[in-house]
Amino acid sequence: MSRRLLSARASVRTLVWFLVVSLLPGCGGAPAAPVDALPGDGDLPGWTLVGEAQDYNSDNLFDLVNGQAEAYFAYGFERVATQRYEHGEGIELDVQVWQLAGPEDAYGLFTLSRGGTGVAIGDGGDADPGRRIIFWKDRYYVQVFARRQVPGAELEGVARGVSGALPAAPSGETPALVARLPADGLAEGRTIFFHEEISIQDVLWLGGENLLGLGPETDGILGQYQAGDDEALLLLVQYPDARDAAAALAALQATDIVAPVGADVQGDLLVAVFGQVDDGTASDLISQALREQ
Repeated sequence: MSRRLLSARASVRTLVWFLVVSLLPGCGGAPAAPVDALPGDGDLPGWTLVGEAQDYNSDNLFDLVNGQAEAYFAYGFERVATQRYEHGEGIELDVQVWQLAGPEDAYGLFTLSRGGTGVAIGDGGDADPGRRIIFWKDRYYVQVFARRQVPGAELEGVARGVSGALPAAPSGETPALVARLPADGLAEGRTIFFHEEISIQDVLWLGGENLLGLGPETDGILGQYQAGDDEALLLLVQYPDARDAAAALAALQATDIVAPVGADVQGDLLVAVFGQVDDGTASDLISQALREQ
């Protein structure tokens, strides 16, 4: 067999391999790591790289977020890549691409950090115009923040560039538990999806001793409600089984650390209301949350 024929067959095999790999889920241009989604030199007109990209994992995350690493571990942190960019006028911005265990974790970390105006980037975004944009997409959570005010369009352009380099989730849907929150009275952008107590401690203090038996296998959602002049917090936690949910309810009812206005369980789902609302409002919120979807 001639060398030319062997070379041709090898080329065909290479082409077939490339086509197969390109069609596999998560392949075909999707970044293998967060650092691959960071815009490179020349990708952002008017911006230049400052230093090299930095890559962090669970061993050295404390070097990036000293004292806050546990908040990221609570969402299945795997790794994060960071890069600084500089504009010709001396304006700097930082991009961080966080890779979490799954899309629900990325969504949860996004809900923990939002507080501005909603923006349609990735599977959901939030912006302080000209200063900060965060969004989630698939298993990634992205932060783009400027050290000085920059035109909002430029900041958004950077965020969209990163989003375009990330793989798309099959649906981009929020966790199913979010749909159980009653819509009436729910404050926009004031919900937190979580797994562990540390994620909600700044909003709802439960004692810091894991009173409810939360962990990586539990899903929770905390929503803030406005009822006239009063505010309420509606907590939903889905456990691996009904026994865990019943134990959590018993612990909540027995403690003197925090007193819910009302609480109940249905199968593996715990629901509790906290705040200054009356019993009727609390009961109504609980019954709506426990309603079959």
